[in-house]
Amino acid sequence: MLKKLLRARFGRSAEPGRTLQGPGDLQAGDLLTFKHRLSLPADVQGQTFEVSKVVAYQYEDGIHPQLTLDGAESGRVYLGFKDGDAAELCLSKDAPRKDVLRLFDEDAFAALWEDDFASLDVLEKPNGYDGWLAESYAQVKKWVEGYFYDRDCRGETLSARQDDDGEELRYHECEDATGRFGLTVEVWGDGETDVSLDVHCPADVIDAMWPGEGAGDG
Repeated sequence: MLKKLLRARFGRSAEPGRTLQGPGDLQAGDLLTFKHRLSLPADVQGQTFEVSKVVAYQYEDGIHPQLTLDGAESGRVYLGFKDGDAAELCLSKDAPRKDVLRLFDEDAFAALWEDDFASLDVLEKPNGYDGWLAESYAQVKKWVEGYFYDRDCRGETLSARQDDDGEELRYHECEDATGRFGLTVEVWGDGETDVSLDVHCPADVIDAMWPGEGAGDG
């Protein structure tokens, strides 16, 4: 599907009346290509992705849209930024439980839930994580409250305690000594836990963007 969209996009000009000035303008159906930068994860460098979905998280500092990016060769990654300020981006990749147990010592990882702030060393780097991992992480946030919205909330003023479409979560956050690499652990109301590896980067890592057919219709 993505390859067909690419052939169509490169073969004609962008949609009349809609231009993309920055990543904050991206909507479902749009395309973007990343630059060949060594600071990016290997499976992102020079790759083109389609925005398949836009959701949002609400934290203490405001709304953070998250774009699901699907690549024909690179699989799925996520792109996050603060609403109204997309100068700094956060690229994220899901880490399933089987990989988490290879990346970190199980007891050390469980310490994220304990009273003291934890430290994590990466024990192994499985295939598929080139450029996604630091050597070690330190916990910087513990049991922080957030809300998830399964829709694009950009430009809205949300009150999570009143809006019934916001799902509450708690999260732990770790980062490396440089602040470039991160680790986020989301704990949902039913006890389900999601782990993501994060890479923080400036918006200029994006090489080009194109409006997709039908983007912005829904």
